[in-house]
Amino acid sequence: MKYSLPRFCWFVCLISFGPSLLASGCAGPGPGLFPVAPQDQQHLPDGRVDRCFDTDRNGRIDYVERQAADGVVVLLRFDADEDGKFELEAPPPSLVSGDVRHLIIILDSIPYGMVRDLWNHGRFRHFHPPSRVISPFPVMTDMCIAEFFGVSPTPAVESQYYDGRRLNTGYGTYAREENSQHWLDKTDYHLAFATHSIAYFRPDAWFDHELRRIQELFIKYDENPFIAYAVGTSGLGAQLGRDGHLTALVRLDRFCQWIIHRMKGRVHITLLSDHGHNMMSSRWIDLTGILRRCGYRVRRRLERPGDVVVPEFGIVTCAAVHTAEPAAVASDLSGVEGVDLAAYRDENGDVIVVGRNGRARIWRRGDRYRYQPVHGDPLRLVPIRHELEQRGEIDGDGFVDDGALFEATTEHEYPDVVHRLWRAFHGLIQHTPDVLLSIEDGYHCGSKFMTELISLRAAHGNLNTLGSSGFVMSTAGRVDPVIRMEDLGGALRALGVRISVASPLVGDVVIRGAPPLVGRGRDRTRARAPVGGGFPAR
Repeated sequence: MKYSLPRFCWFVCLISFGPSLLASGCAGPGPGLFPVAPQDQQHLPDGRVDRCFDTDRNGRIDYVERQAADGVVVLLRFDADEDGKFELEAPPPSLVSGDVRHLIIILDSIPYGMVRDLWNHGRFRHFHPPSRVISPFPVMTDMCIAEFFGVSPTPAVESQYYDGRRLNTGYGTYAREENSQHWLDKTDYHLAFATHSIAYFRPDAWFDHELRRIQELFIKYDENPFIAYAVGTSGLGAQLGRDGHLTALVRLDRFCQWIIHRMKGRVHITLLSDHGHNMMSSRWIDLTGILRRCGYRVRRRLERPGDVVVPEFGIVTCAAVHTAEPAAVASDLSGVEGVDLAAYRDENGDVIVVGRNGRARIWRRGDRYRYQPVHGDPLRLVPIRHELEQRGEIDGDGFVDDGALFEATTEHEYPDVVHRLWRAFHGLIQHTPDVLLSIEDGYHCGSKFMTELISLRAAHGNLNTLGSSGFVMSTAGRVDPVIRMEDLGGALRALGVRISVASPLVGDVVIRGAPPLVGRGRDRTRARAPVGGGFPAR
């Protein structure tokens, strides 16, 4: 990370984040981790392999994971007294049955492709193969996890937002977790958002801190499932790119092995990410400067024709604009270098998409969509539409079933793009922007201050595949190979994962009835009674 701030910016940073830095202290020790490699391997005649570990690092083998020829773990063997005789043999979590504890960890910004590659190369072999999860657009944490838990709409795209009266600063909203509280109420642990400022500067240490606290709390409390959210992976990816995610995933695998060993296999673990990361450096688009040079007045509230309000808080590959002239603003911004697509909702509720390759309209009728180019093909969907027509999937009015369109576009450069653009303007966000921008990889919008502070190596937010593709994998079973984030909760419940169904949201998007959050400074967890020994009390 590079620091290139003048003194007054450091003063602003201290004023903004100083209380959280003082409250958070240091990250503390890391979690218990399984050995990075076995002490010995024994190849059996039938092609299976015994991977032999010295878990207490005293030079004697005390635990064995037996893998089938395909690398999947099929048996656990324990030698607690280290006398060379294995007193206990148990199935691994992927084969365990009955009522067992379940740990669910939501990881920020881990891309599907990296998890798939690590699984193929032998990591995470207690888990079923990972599936790709397509995130909603804009690809931002709050919207993604809200869709997972079924608690949309999210108040806004980011913590800085325009509520129809004024544009807030974003910092207090972020520190108070206001834009995230509706989904945080569904989790049992997260790092206090006021601490994120320092966690992004030392993501290695703070990701270790998060894993340690998750480990401690899972062992201490009897909540089932125990659901945690970890932000450290986002910081590692943003600061170190692919290498940051790689080291985080290897540690995560060792963390899961430690839990499995500690629980004697009587545990299920589900891992998922809110979205992916594009893993490339990018340069900032001065969106407000461009709008001013075009003649618009950038304000904190809309008062006159030509006024625009532009939240600029994070460093992301999407942007929101509030305006009374969405068609004009979208058309003008679609020509800006680095802006890939602009979209807005017209007076009929249809979604209009504008790009340098043309203009198109999206309709919805029940569970069917119609994509109609006005000129050009901004979403590059005309070839797919022709294929669907040849298969008889498109009706006489030009509409196609949502499921058929999803299947046809999962591998597109903008996966599931028609549904995601429609959803962005219909029920995803409470304070819906008038114009949404998808920014090309290699560029970003947002805070100039943060751009100067951080040498960015990865970002997310746009419609593109890398940032839009999160992952899920579980020891309980496998969901469909490709699935929408909004469908993931139901799919996991079908596997027996006890994710609660949200109560309907009313007005202020507050979910009532959740136990209170407790914690000192940097950590937040639910108030619950501990159990002894760390094993299921049932």
